[in-house]
Amino acid sequence: MQPRVIFDFARIKPLAGWSISGAAVGTGLALYLSRGRIIAPLEMMLAIAAVILIQWVAHPLNDIIDYDLDRQAPIGDTGRIKPIVDGRISIKETAWLSACFILVIFAILAILIVEQPLLVLPASYGVGALLGYNSSRLRLAYRPFTELYLGVPINTLTVLVISYIGSGELSAISLLVGIVFGFAASSFFLSMMSMDFPTDRKNDKRTSIVAFPRLHWCTYYPSIGLFAAVLASVLLFDQIGPGPTIIFASLAGIFFGVLIWYGHRVDRLRLDFLAGKVMDPEAAAGPLRLGQLYTSIVYAAVLAVFFALMGV
Repeated sequence: MQPRVIFDFARIKPLAGWSISGAAVGTGLALYLSRGRIIAPLEMMLAIAAVILIQWVAHPLNDIIDYDLDRQAPIGDTGRIKPIVDGRISIKETAWLSACFILVIFAILAILIVEQPLLVLPASYGVGALLGYNSSRLRLAYRPFTELYLGVPINTLTVLVISYIGSGELSAISLLVGIVFGFAASSFFLSMMSMDFPTDRKNDKRTSIVAFPRLHWCTYYPSIGLFAAVLASVLLFDQIGPGPTIIFASLAGIFFGVLIWYGHRVDRLRLDFLAGKVMDPEAAAGPLRLGQLYTSIVYAAVLAVFFALMGV
């Protein structure tokens, strides 16, 4: 096995969009809640490592169950790298590599749970989501609505847990901001499903997009996120003050507006494919999906800096 394969399984762009961005927002909130002083830096770094590794190992596990689909999909045209499909690593080797990752994750989680027993709850959900989504039995990846019961909760928990460990405070602010971030980060998830729609439909992978292909999923989802951000702004008003609330709401309006615009274009592309106007939507959807990803990453960075500056 080539060392490069391990890096390619990381998929840096999605990793940055979910776990790294969530950890950044959580860190910013921890600095805000603790007034600029992280109370448990080592434990927080371990938690960040666990979050990143959980998403990292999800990629090779998912490649195993998606192997037959990936061989049919235009992977190269969408800019993705699949080491198993490329022939650089076998399925058996990938399974062993994933097992090593999981052992490291369990070791880190055990240390954190001993220090903070409350963490057994989000840790259990995170591991359950990892194994359930990529299990050959449960095959949650092949069922609809994972963006709602996995995408948003996982990203919300990342923000909540990192901020809790770093500040020692289980805060409603972190929960609300985490939910908003969860919708922003997961918008890319739906656009990826839409990009894979032709291959997924042919192989009975019933994502939300495949189950209800004519609904404007990629537009509705960030629109719900924008509504959540507006509601969060109202609820945060008394806690962070009028000025910061206006900034928070304005940022949400700008970034979710961009996510909605990209989502609408992805939906339009899929509907044109269904109408026979577009023959190859997967390659065309790739740049739109990346546009959403980059937008959510920048949004997360801005949120992290915004809350960190309020804490120092």
